[in-house]
Amino acid sequence: MTMSQQNTAKNTPKRLVVDRRGTVYTLTNKIGEGGQGVVCATNFPNVLIKINQHKDPKKRQQWEQHIHWLMRQDLIGLQIANPLELIVKPTTCSGYVMELMDGLDSLNLMLDRSHNSLINPESDESLAEYRATGGLRRRILILRELAKILSGLHGRGLAYGDLSPNNIFVSKSLENHQVWLIDCDNICVNERRGYGDTYTPGYAAPEIIRSESGVNIATDCWSFAVIAMQLLTHTHPFDSGIAVEDEDPEIAQEKAHRGELPWIYDQEDDSNAWAGEGLPLSDFTANSQITVLLDRCFGAGRLDAQERPSMMEWFAALDTASAVMLVCQNTNCTMSFFYNKSYKCPFCDHSQNQQHYLLLRHFVYLNQPEFQESHWLNCAETMILNINEPQLLRLEPIGSTYHYDSPQLCSLTLQENGLLIEPSMDSKIQLQQGTKLINISHKQHLSIDSRSNVKYALHLRSKDVNHDAFHPVWRFIW
Repeated sequence: MTMSQQNTAKNTPKRLVVDRRGTVYTLTNKIGEGGQGVVCATNFPNVLIKINQHKDPKKRQQWEQHIHWLMRQDLIGLQIANPLELIVKPTTCSGYVMELMDGLDSLNLMLDRSHNSLINPESDESLAEYRATGGLRRRILILRELAKILSGLHGRGLAYGDLSPNNIFVSKSLENHQVWLIDCDNICVNERRGYGDTYTPGYAAPEIIRSESGVNIATDCWSFAVIAMQLLTHTHPFDSGIAVEDEDPEIAQEKAHRGELPWIYDQEDDSNAWAGEGLPLSDFTANSQITVLLDRCFGAGRLDAQERPSMMEWFAALDTASAVMLVCQNTNCTMSFFYNKSYKCPFCDHSQNQQHYLLLRHFVYLNQPEFQESHWLNCAETMILNINEPQLLRLEPIGSTYHYDSPQLCSLTLQENGLLIEPSMDSKIQLQQGTKLINISHKQHLSIDSRSNVKYALHLRSKDVNHDAFHPVWRFIW
């Protein structure tokens, strides 16, 4: 089902429904509606009811059978509002009960709010709502969380099926980036059709539009990339091109959605190049890793689904991207942006005070290197400390599969008066300057007055590790 989240809740006549356990629910506000049914709030906090609106008894029975199957699947640990109980009364009503945490809004509302600001030619500050909805960094974090959910689902051999901004709910609070998927009726075993043939125009993969495939993991990856493009740039990878604008929009969009037009940043065919609305796919909105993944999906992946990046690839790229973002110090801007060597904000050209940031580079230290001369193995990961924003360092680097499951070893906080290093109880931390190693067993403070372009290395070990053939190190200049 595809739902349209309403800007304001619509009151519906009070209606009672009963689940299989005899719990009675009062339907209050309708919060979403689509071709397959409606979703309503209830008199119970955080409890929603999905009501199927199929009039064909056979289709309704098929839907109920699919929901029965879905309730038996292992969705534990995934932020998906899955069916908890079936509605059995009134007997003419098909539906299920699901839970959704408080403080969430449809991603579609966030997109509409920001997009309307961007396209307003009379606005003195078209980026105001882009900033007010969390800027670039929050968008990266939301996409990272969405990629994590889908990666977990795909790892269990399941595909979501009908991914669109209407089915994605995110935190209202700008300080948070919680993501939940609702309306999971179309979840199915990979490479098989889900319930029905429902898809959302503009988000469905070309092979679905051409009726050559049902939903699967590769079609989820396509839908995710479309959402990523829209959230970062407020452009559609195909509909925002000159070919679509110059031709009859309805005919051109149909061709684009069938995969018959190149994407707007195709490197070999500019016949449908970006038409100029929204934001460019550039240093403003994406780093090189994200751009490469988008090009793989909409370039080679337009014709060959196997070329599309997996959700684990997306998660790794977005996770590492989130670690290298700066916040502009210009009080009239305050936009977040990707690290660049000039420390200049691409949104306002303000040059930042470099004392308010610290760049860290990840290495692995080999105690007995066998295949190289140096003990130091240079890794690709980098991290930026923004002033007064604590950063946890773990045994596994950011962007790796096991990063968030690995032990927390240390916390770093860049402050006005220096760098605060706080080791965890289960860690063995050493700070190296030149050949000198200092054991850090409690809080250590590097004074801002000592910041004089000297190279340091922070060695991280866990007390739980029995061997020490190698360990992670973060290098920085202080």
